[in-house]
Amino acid sequence: MKAHEIMFCFPINSTDPEKVSQIANSIKKNGWVGAPILVCLDHNCLVTGSHRLAALEMLEDEGFDVDSLGDIAEPVDDLIDKWCEGNDTTIDDIRYDYLSEVFAGTWVEQYKNDIAEW
Repeated sequence: MKAHEIMFCFPINSTDPEKVSQIANSIKKNGWVGAPILVCLDHNCLVTGSHRLAALEMLEDEGFDVDSLGDIAEPVDDLIDKWCEGNDTTIDDIRYDYLSEVFAGTWVEQYKNDIAEW
């Protein structure tokens, strides 16, 4: 998914302006590096990437074409739904500071070293 496709998503946590600025500068210098932002489109929310989304918004405000970065996000609704069904729970009960319990054994695991909440 391109940046403009997730700009409406609600962040999962608050952001530190200094960290957002550092990420924005890194994106300008190096492009998109690391894990995609994980989103749950059914709930219009992020699962990861609050700082990265804020950095993209900052860059867009500066006139940077954020869609030129290519695909920067992936929907994980199916994975979350499957985990919730298997654990008799809802998305509201997910521990966003410990995502390995939701994504272990899935394609997301390839990014575990890039996801601080893993």
